[in-house]
Amino acid sequence: MSLAINPLMSLASNPPNYEPIAHLQNEFKNKDKFIDDGVLPFLEQILFPYLSKEARILDLGCGCGHLMQQLQLKGYQMTGIDASEGLLRYARINAPESEFILGDIRKFELPPTFNAIISIDVFIFILNNQDLTAVFRNVYTALQENGLFVFSIPLVELMYKLAGERYFNHIYVNDECAFLELFYYQPEEKMWKIEVTGFELVEKTWKRSDTTWLRKDHLFTDVKSALENVGFREISHLNAGEGTGNTCFVCRK
Repeated sequence: MSLAINPLMSLASNPPNYEPIAHLQNEFKNKDKFIDDGVLPFLEQILFPYLSKEARILDLGCGCGHLMQQLQLKGYQMTGIDASEGLLRYARINAPESEFILGDIRKFELPPTFNAIISIDVFIFILNNQDLTAVFRNVYTALQENGLFVFSIPLVELMYKLAGERYFNHIYVNDECAFLELFYYQPEEKMWKIEVTGFELVEKTWKRSDTTWLRKDHLFTDVKSALENVGFREISHLNAGEGTGNTCFVCRK
């Protein structure tokens, strides 16, 4: 299957549209097994040992706030930023003691008050090196001296097996709603088109919602160069999980 990416490039200048499926994101994504069995054990190894118990942490692309909820329970002072008002409505419920900012992570400006900044499965939606550098510059500015920046990002070098399939899907279902993501690969752009469809049972009637996202796989050298260009010097990385295609970077200001 060959899909032309150019008609979708208007999506590239805006954050992904979560508004039609915000409830489904809260219902299915970034909860339970992913947070408890995946992200938290990882952060226990690479981040928590270097933070005080009341450290200030900024979560970029915090979504519905499920990770923030768990970090809040650990005693950290949490702030989240996301471009979706729909997702933030759930985040304010899930992590009520945290602070939230509605904004684009490519454009935010915050003073250097954070001991750590994290971003999990968000930079898949940063589609070019210019925007990636802009985000990293914002992060560097918002970190205190010796602050840590931890993020995951899909790399071309790790995605080649999955990309060779050109297509895969994620399906989430319960009694009252269903959520489907269809991924189509465009090798020339190192980019995926993601067609998202949700179904919710509302007053005994099934309601359908649709949206489309673009996802970018990045080159390791581009990511490292962007980090160095904004000032990060202590940069390390490790595999974020078998079969995910993601690498986790740990950087110190």
